[in-house]
Amino acid sequence: MIERIEEALARLLSDSSAAVREAASGAMDRTRAKRSVEEFRSRIRSGNVEEKLRAIHAASEFGGPEGVSLLLLALSDRDAEIRGAAVRELSSYPSPAVIKLLWEMLPRERGMVLGNLLETLGASGRRELAPHIEKFLDHPEPEVRAKAVTAFSRLCDGPGWEKILAHAGDPSATVRAAVAEALGSWTALPR
Repeated sequence: MIERIEEALARLLSDSSAAVREAASGAMDRTRAKRSVEEFRSRIRSGNVEEKLRAIHAASEFGGPEGVSLLLLALSDRDAEIRGAAVRELSSYPSPAVIKLLWEMLPRERGMVLGNLLETLGASGRRELAPHIEKFLDHPEPEVRAKAVTAFSRLCDGPGWEKILAHAGDPSATVRAAVAEALGSWTALPR
């Protein structure tokens, strides 16, 4: 069916009326975009890792509801690398619905995906998430603790900074570096 629609639109692109040509051109663009979305959806569902990652990056550039829907689809992939990439890309789209979905993922994720979730939630600027992110400041994985420090520093207020300062002596250099970066951003903020 889509092929027949594209054939009709192609004929209308050479219509004698400028209004018809303009309408056909817009319709053709929308039809091609819809086809692209379906191709990306198919890659995210059944492609190999490289195809899925390319589709995720393209979906982010695509933007809008279609791009976000593709990124949300990738969140259900069983491969942590795919979920982690989708979470990172969703940081550009911090709508309440996206933030809620990411927040709901926190309890079931680990490692890189958990770190990316914390980073994305922190980048959202939603201060009401600070108490939830604070819980990860003492996570057993140093990479997760470091991402929690960064995220928490973006959301906390004055007393919250004491919790970041408390991690300046963390055994992990990754966490200590995150503390240093957070403290540097705090001192750069206008007070």
